[in-house]
Amino acid sequence: MTIRVLLTRCDNEPLRNAEQNITFQLVDGLRTLPAPATSEGAGVYALHLNVTAFAGRSAIPDGIWRIQALLDNQGGPVASYDGRALERLDDASRVFLFNANQSALTVSYDIAENADQLDFLLRSFLLSRSPIASEHPLSPKRLYEKFFGMAAKQHYARWIFDAFTRLVGPTPGRILFASDRRGNTEGNLQRVHERMVERGLDKKFDLRTSFRLPHTTRWSSTIHILYLIATSEIVLLDDYFPMLEGLKVDPRKRIIQLWHAGSGFKSVGFSRFGRQDSPNLWDAHRYYTYAIAGSVNLVPVYAEVFGIEESAVIPTGLPRVDLFLDEERTRTFVSGFYSAHPELRDKRIILFAPTYRGSDIENAFYDYSLIDFDALYEACGPDTVVLFRMHHFVKNEVPIPEQHQERFFDFTRFEDGLRLLHVTDLLITDYSSIIYEYSLLDRPMLFFAPDEVNYAAVNGFHRPYDETAPGRVCTTFEDLIDAISSREYEQSKVSRFRAENFDRIDTGAADRVIDWLILGDPRNAFHENSARDDELEGSTHESKTVDLSQEDERT
Repeated sequence: MTIRVLLTRCDNEPLRNAEQNITFQLVDGLRTLPAPATSEGAGVYALHLNVTAFAGRSAIPDGIWRIQALLDNQGGPVASYDGRALERLDDASRVFLFNANQSALTVSYDIAENADQLDFLLRSFLLSRSPIASEHPLSPKRLYEKFFGMAAKQHYARWIFDAFTRLVGPTPGRILFASDRRGNTEGNLQRVHERMVERGLDKKFDLRTSFRLPHTTRWSSTIHILYLIATSEIVLLDDYFPMLEGLKVDPRKRIIQLWHAGSGFKSVGFSRFGRQDSPNLWDAHRYYTYAIAGSVNLVPVYAEVFGIEESAVIPTGLPRVDLFLDEERTRTFVSGFYSAHPELRDKRIILFAPTYRGSDIENAFYDYSLIDFDALYEACGPDTVVLFRMHHFVKNEVPIPEQHQERFFDFTRFEDGLRLLHVTDLLITDYSSIIYEYSLLDRPMLFFAPDEVNYAAVNGFHRPYDETAPGRVCTTFEDLIDAISSREYEQSKVSRFRAENFDRIDTGAADRVIDWLILGDPRNAFHENSARDDELEGSTHESKTVDLSQEDERT
């Protein structure tokens, strides 16, 4: 939340920002909390308060807080409020429900009479209730939940993890690459692992892996993962990893989140706190020692998402981009692709790759009734084919009509979706992070978002969708057909998107993850290397800057 205050002198004139060193704090009796603020000029200051990560990685404490200015570190005035605008305080107050609606963090605003002014108050309280019991405590259902329910399983996992930690402890040099959302290594984890082997670091470190999907979880694999986490010095993840929640992890262990999404639209993690499927105030995201981002611009976004400090988000770039920009690999892939699919050679290829709907892997879906296959077939013509690649969470196959199967193909199970972008002439998506890599090719995109309003209401966006999407937004299938036929893509948006989301366009992100986050001190490494980017591009690890003005070689 952002609270703006106007600081004035005794004569009610705005205080000039340069007159004194001005900072702010929240006060509640004898307690004080720092309140970060930025000057907006003319005596106006904006206080930026993250209620879920206010004090380190903890929520704002319970209390009735006043805002106090500090002038040259000395106690100054307390913020007042205009009594004629009290209704605005109610409008701004919030109740954040979480923990299956059994807990709530309330943030409300009020006033208190104080001599000749009305003090501005911020009230924050964490409230909880016990679930309403509909069964007898000794009923089979309640007994099963007590001994075999989720809470019981988490208790058993903590006990097993603590036992491994005490009896075995970290093995020097052991690094774990893990995911509970993917069945095998891919993306950022794959590239970092591969690069460590290329550099011979597999001889110095004990590299271990653990990959599984929710439906493949068994106690045997859970115990194995707990053992690997407990005995590893460094744990590398690529997505939400619920196994961490509740574990007493040694603070000397590095847990590094190599988040798979470069820059998506929708809010995730703590940026959707209080909404449907809200995280708990303390969940697995809080355990990260470090997380990565593609650019400095995305650091505050991912700090908010994970509920961690901005200093813990290191803009290394995404390692999987190294593979995407590798020219030799691209040539090999393109040649092999057309050899395997000669019917697609010399065709204009449209890739239809939307994200899923639903809250998670268990209920993910895509509404195929949104697609008018007949109209799309007519718009494409004989020189164009459409490859449908649905999100891997979506289990239902694309219902391609039999009469259109010479132009439409289901590529959902194609093993490498990112490399498929290299043969794509036009990408059609919606809210997927696939746009991150595709923007590097400087090719057109269309955004088919008929449910933009509902999607935004349920998931939330970091910024307005129309401003962020690097291409034309189509809210109806008729709009999409028109864009395909007229080739009006609003492609000029792509370069702006690329500039905002990439600090570097090279093949050195995996090396930066290894050198900064695994081998060195991440915070120092980032600042030192940011001061000499030219040296990074010519490093001994052969990271290569890519010239986007060159067309990909097509075979």
